[in-house]
Amino acid sequence: MLRAELHTHVKIFINRKFSPEQLKKRLNWAKRIGLNVLAITEHLDLPDFWEIYDCLEELCSNGSGALQWEGTTVLAGTEVSIEEGGHILLIGSLETLKILEGRLGRVTLENAPDFKFLMDNTEDLNFVRIGAHPCRYGYELWKIGSQLKRLDALEINANELIMAKLVQRQAFDMKIPVLAGSDAHHWLQMGRVYNLLPLKRGFTIADLKQVVARYKVTWCRQGAISIMLGGLLKGAVK
Repeated sequence: MLRAELHTHVKIFINRKFSPEQLKKRLNWAKRIGLNVLAITEHLDLPDFWEIYDCLEELCSNGSGALQWEGTTVLAGTEVSIEEGGHILLIGSLETLKILEGRLGRVTLENAPDFKFLMDNTEDLNFVRIGAHPCRYGYELWKIGSQLKRLDALEINANELIMAKLVQRQAFDMKIPVLAGSDAHHWLQMGRVYNLLPLKRGFTIADLKQVVARYKVTWCRQGAISIMLGGLLKGAVK
């Protein structure tokens, strides 16, 4: 089983300049706390979005198109704001992100795509499509109705674990799998929840989509304090 964090941001404050050290901290922390898979899912409407992902490629590219950081598989993804008010996670590759931008154009908060348009333009791309924090006030995804079935999964978000049972119930009723994400904006928030993937290293996005669709992925909760102390202790021992 591979331990996977599927919702991680690089910037804490949107308006502050990106630094490669921010990304390195998250990559190093993922390794330290025992994550085998880390998805970087920064907001697509950030002005310096591609500066972040160009840096990701420079740090993690192994020449084959896959991204690795000291044994950790790194997935390139994004969080997309939609016109209806919710957020959708798309997890794929740098190549599919570039194709997506070619189709959508430069996305800002003022020209966010609607759900149907986003789904239509990602249907043939190899993304895992996840409804982020579907119960969050002001960002509820239930308003979209049965069209949510076009998603691969709904997210149990670490910031709203009190709503986990509601998300699971709604997902069950709609026959949509669930995945978990820490929605980490600070590196110490990573791994608060994670997913156990029945996959081997070197898996593809198609492999990931398949095990999600077959309900083979389970999610786990680990306290933020135990994650932080465990990671810091490993660093101290080294």
